[in-house]
Amino acid sequence: MYDRTGSPIGRYDHGRIYNRYGSYEGRVDSNRFYDRAGSYLGCTRDDKFYDRSGSYIGYCKDDKYYDKSGTYIGSIRNGCVYNRTGSIIGAFSNIPYNIAGIVFLYGFYLLR
Repeated sequence: MYDRTGSPIGRYDHGRIYNRYGSYEGRVDSNRFYDRAGSYLGCTRDDKFYDRSGSYIGYCKDDKYYDKSGTYIGSIRNGCVYNRTGSIIGAFSNIPYNIAGIVFLYGFYLLR
């Protein structure tokens, strides 16, 4: 995963998320997200995102992401992440879109 300038911010490897220095930040297991201590952070189900308390925080439709009120917050396409104004905020390769969404758009892991 890279910031908008192309500098590395972290990586995803076999269900584990690491920061730019290689330190373990958390894991993803069956669309459930956990921090480095193993505490539950949230999940995705049917392109909908939920926080640790089970509260709905947003959804994805056609590679566009929205917050819980339905306001557009950004998009992901062709390995790039864009904010609501269309500016690139990051890039990635070889990771699922939902992982990129929780890092760049929903902030589950503070890698930036």
